[in-house]
Amino acid sequence: MSLKPFTVLVAILAFCTSLMAQQKEPFLGIWELNHGKSRFTLREAPKSQTFVMVVEPGGFKSTRATLNENNTTNVEIHHYNFDGNFHQTEGGDQRELSFKRVDLYTIDETARRNRNGQINVTTRRIQLSPDGKTMTIKSSGTGADRQDDIRVYDKRNPEVLPEGKH
Repeated sequence: MSLKPFTVLVAILAFCTSLMAQQKEPFLGIWELNHGKSRFTLREAPKSQTFVMVVEPGGFKSTRATLNENNTTNVEIHHYNFDGNFHQTEGGDQRELSFKRVDLYTIDETARRNRNGQINVTTRRIQLSPDGKTMTIKSSGTGADRQDDIRVYDKRNPEVLPEGKH
């Protein structure tokens, strides 16, 4: 028996398994902040905030784009690697993040930030609704950076463009 058909079969199975894993990850997609359902206690609510979550080795990558109240923008990249280690964020607000997968619809995040020698720690629970259409992020923290807020995001259907964008 030739190795070529076997190699092709293994490659196809690996691709299909990867594709199935991507389809089963409910956090993937585009998420937009729902101001009406969110509660901000420390800082002003941003004008808009969108997460785009895509697969990457070890988990998935989240790109967060924010338009702040003062019309400044901020883009951050977070790597959701469920390996128990802290990973540096990229972009705007530099900090280290560690993620723990609680179940398919729940992730616990710990963020460490060093500001002027002061270590601030924030914990977040990221929870999806059972239908996978709503993501809620509940935060609490320590130090001067304390954040106790609830942010709710709605999953956007990528086939539906906002009005005027067709």
